[in-house]
Amino acid sequence: MTESPLERLARRASAEPSFLGWQLAAFARARGFDDDALAAYLGCVREVLANVRLCGAIRPDRFREDVACVAQKFGLDARRLADAAKRLPAEPVREPARADAPGVCIAARDRGEAP
Repeated sequence: MTESPLERLARRASAEPSFLGWQLAAFARARGFDDDALAAYLGCVREVLANVRLCGAIRPDRFREDVACVAQKFGLDARRLADAAKRLPAEPVREPARADAPGVCIAARDRGEAP
């Protein structure tokens, strides 16, 4: 399936915190959703997701208003959109793997030795 220009723009917007797409992307990653599953969860068809992602991010100080507006505009389930737009806890910071840890294979460039 070929990505439309609108879908490409929405994908790029999903990397920017000022767009709703960024919030939805974090939610989808946390739930293991692909686009079809995310659309089904929100109660819309997949083709609507690009437009939803291009909306401004749901603002914490106007959360209910923003959720209601987007949900009404695109026919989404408002409760599920609110759930998807909530700030997720930060992902834990992972320590770099140690060379002596079991099951770790490092590249020669990771040894810290000069070539």
